[in-house]
Amino acid sequence: MELVIPSTAYKDSYIEALKDGFCLGSKPPKTPAEIQEIEADFEGFVTKKILKPYNPVPRLREDGKYHQDSPQISYWLIDNGNFIGVFNLRTQLNEFLMYINGNVGYGITPKYRRQGYATRGLALLKEKAKALKMEKLLVAAKESNIGSWKAIEKNGGVLENIIYVPWDKDGERYKRYWITLV
Repeated sequence: MELVIPSTAYKDSYIEALKDGFCLGSKPPKTPAEIQEIEADFEGFVTKKILKPYNPVPRLREDGKYHQDSPQISYWLIDNGNFIGVFNLRTQLNEFLMYINGNVGYGITPKYRRQGYATRGLALLKEKAKALKMEKLLVAAKESNIGSWKAIEKNGGVLENIIYVPWDKDGERYKRYWITLV
């Protein structure tokens, strides 16, 4: 199992994951039309959407405020040549990321959930962060996402607090953890 830079080499298993309902965070799964569009120009999708360059221009977020993005490195978790999930490492925290999203975002393909992939992928991501000389990571998960916060805790996550996010449509609370790397 490894974390790799996204590549067209994994097109078939990535498309299969989308058809299986793979999505990140609270985003909805892709529609059949969106999947067909991605499949038709997979190289363009990977280049323009996944490996897109850092854009320092602030953009409107769900909370109705403008927030600047952070530099991010996207990795795909691959096992036996198959796409398992995505792990994003944000190398800098801004006000918005400090509040909720943190340094890490990840998602596992539905058919691979509850098999330890989030825990192992997060452990691999910690090594990538250490190689970049990062000292700690802020990671958040919805309180109802037991698998996610268990993966965080198994990777040394220490709960800082539990917060409400005003724009969350479900009114869910989020658990915010710090993982020390040094």
